[in-house]
Amino acid sequence: MTTKMVNMEIDGKAVQVPEGMTLVDAAATVGIHIPNLCHIKELRGVGACRMCMVEVEGLKTPVTGCTTRTKEGMKVQTKTQKVEEIRKFVTDLVLSFHPLDCMTCPKAGACDLQRYAANLKIQESSFGRKSFNYPLNDKSPFITIDNNYCILCGRCVRVCKEQGTNVLDFMGRGITTKVSTALDKPLHESGCTFCGSCIDACPVNTIMERDRWQHGREWDLEKHHTACTACGSGCSVTVSKKNGKIVKVNAKDDTGYICAVGRFGFDSLNSANRVTSPMIKKGGKLSPATWEEALKAAADGLKKAGAHAGFIASGSLTTEEAYAVQSLARDVVGSPNVDSTVSAYAAGLISAIRTMYGENGTTVLSQADLHTADCVVLIGADPSQKKQKLQEADVMIRRRAQAGAKVIVVSTEKTDLAGHQNAILLQVKSGTDAALLAGLMSAVLAEGAQPTAKGLDALKKALVSAEDAAATSGVAADQIAAAAKAYAAAKNPVVVIGTGVSMNEDASLQALNLAAMKNAGVTALLLEANGLGAVQAGCLADLGAGFAKVKKPGDGYSAMKSGMKALYVAGNVPDDKLKADFVVVQASHMTSLAEKADVVLPMTALYERAGSIVDTYGKQKTLASALEAAGDAKDGVDIASELSLVISKTKGFKTKDVVAAVKKFKAGKLAAASFKPVSAKPSKSAAASASALLKAMNQGMLSGSAVSKVIAAKETVAAR
Repeated sequence: MTTKMVNMEIDGKAVQVPEGMTLVDAAATVGIHIPNLCHIKELRGVGACRMCMVEVEGLKTPVTGCTTRTKEGMKVQTKTQKVEEIRKFVTDLVLSFHPLDCMTCPKAGACDLQRYAANLKIQESSFGRKSFNYPLNDKSPFITIDNNYCILCGRCVRVCKEQGTNVLDFMGRGITTKVSTALDKPLHESGCTFCGSCIDACPVNTIMERDRWQHGREWDLEKHHTACTACGSGCSVTVSKKNGKIVKVNAKDDTGYICAVGRFGFDSLNSANRVTSPMIKKGGKLSPATWEEALKAAADGLKKAGAHAGFIASGSLTTEEAYAVQSLARDVVGSPNVDSTVSAYAAGLISAIRTMYGENGTTVLSQADLHTADCVVLIGADPSQKKQKLQEADVMIRRRAQAGAKVIVVSTEKTDLAGHQNAILLQVKSGTDAALLAGLMSAVLAEGAQPTAKGLDALKKALVSAEDAAATSGVAADQIAAAAKAYAAAKNPVVVIGTGVSMNEDASLQALNLAAMKNAGVTALLLEANGLGAVQAGCLADLGAGFAKVKKPGDGYSAMKSGMKALYVAGNVPDDKLKADFVVVQASHMTSLAEKADVVLPMTALYERAGSIVDTYGKQKTLASALEAAGDAKDGVDIASELSLVISKTKGFKTKDVVAAVKKFKAGKLAAASFKPVSAKPSKSAAASASALLKAMNQGMLSGSAVSKVIAAKETVAAR
């Protein structure tokens, strides 16, 4: 969606900014900071703190910059004497009930209130001091709340409500108002998911990590910008380190989101089940070995199997690591049997995308923008904070719903998002997704939609009426009509496809047909941080790196689950029942599969890794190593390259060769979307449980983290 730009002046400077954006955000796009204590980008402005007051030509009094929107010809002044006096008064008043212990406060150096007080040259409040002596709320495992520091800006309450968590709220009245949970219960007894969004939102020292006070001041911390690889969201994070140890993890952007695993799961890096040295099975038991011994054992087993060896790359590997695995298989060992774990839960969707958009089709997934969608259609997708699966997608969709977007949920069950007031639930019988969507498309056409994709006449012949779809799917015809009306009226719709249909090619194709009806963006909720990157790197049975054709297609994931002479598994996989005569597992943590392996090769883990990924939204991100690898663990590219040279000095490759090859990847040309008619008859369901798959893939990391206890407790509550 193209954003309309307007011309205006800010502090005498002529600028071009997006129309309808708040003055605070618009000024930030051109490098001008308007002080504020209650504003959060992308959330509705409330004008609570009054720090963002500005003067607009033509208006008699100053206005709040977080609620006033940009328009053509505006002239705004952000630093007039009147504005500065207002800010000084507000800061002075806030400081009257805020502790002035900046000398020892761990937030010093990153505190917005401290910064504004310094800029305004306020050392002490001119008002009488007030103190409340609230007890420290430190009963929860990860987060503490100290209301003595709270300035009642409401950021934490708003961010918690906007993302649908609804744990924090204001309690009390007047000056004794405080932020707390219902009945003042500890966070872990109040439905908190421990995403920590409140930590990032808090401008002072009220809400912080439980042990933050032990780790010095902000200027003592070494910061690294990277991404979390625990799930498909690949959330951008800032990792803070001191004395060689990670002390905290925050969302990289003000409006970013990370879950409990990404924020607090770094304790798994030093867990007891961490694999820090190579191991070889001797006498039925895994025993520590040198890298030389382990690589020779792995090389001998793979060489012996040759073309009968199978290679599975996890979608949580970096693109460089995934490329190295397929190169090891095809170019060095001489085996065509290569696939990624993406095929374990999205084989049908990947095939459907290739059918609709060509071999380079997965690049279409980078064109959708959930941040601006006015209608989101979820098909077989259930992102959920409460169920700990793809939580960032849940948050983004909820924020759009809060802004007025319609959310259409096509699912066999009532999902968390289906309960939103702006949601329309189309609860289908198992295996009838294609039929329901056929009826929905008929209704969308009846609403006046005019698709531009080719093949519409052929598609119409395969559609059914909304009434027939209702009879087959069990969804009321008026619900289908309501969803069709909302989708047809949307200007920037996005279709989100999840694991409920992603193993079924026909259902996935039908979802893509629905997207083509309105030229909607398409988002595939893949479960792994680099599922798309692994596919692009050549980890598919019939496509090589950069979607190049291979001479001989090999066996895919399902065929390699048993019966191979040798199996090389790199990274986390959802299946611990993989079998072969000889098994090599490349892992960061000991898992049930690694325990059965003949050779275990230790690799880098969360926040130790470097490279690139393509997240589930199609956005490329760079991983920067924030920590040195534990023990003798190595980067996956180094492992594959060293192993390749042990197997063959002439065919082997070096790490620099892999990095250079990946840099040459280019986005291929997308085929113009054309409708692909699909039978509207019910079919056998092939739904996969996102929760179970994520739990299985992260079992090694989670079993060694305190976060697992919180997840287990929430699962117990959800099951009641």
